[in-house]
Amino acid sequence: MPIYKLKPIEDAAHHDAWRASGLGPMAVWVRADDPDDARQKMQLATVVGIEGYEAEKLLPHSPWLNSSVVSCDEDYTQDVPAGVALLGNGKT
Repeated sequence: MPIYKLKPIEDAAHHDAWRASGLGPMAVWVRADDPDDARQKMQLATVVGIEGYEAEKLLPHSPWLNSSVVSCDEDYTQDVPAGVALLGNGKT
């Protein structure tokens, strides 16, 4: 299975979408079937609950699904076990 690197686009590191992720803007490697699968895995792994949001405020969409916020390319520079994401800070 391919390894994908999801990386925040430099100009989008402060994008409002990061409020929808439990993980801040950093590079992440994950095994996935294709780029869409990699994005969906990160979105599901970092989803933030809606508690505390006021009804009139729109919830941001996950940055991991947005190609203008996060790039996603095949990258084999890191060895990533199946079923986990390797974070840019070295944690899984």
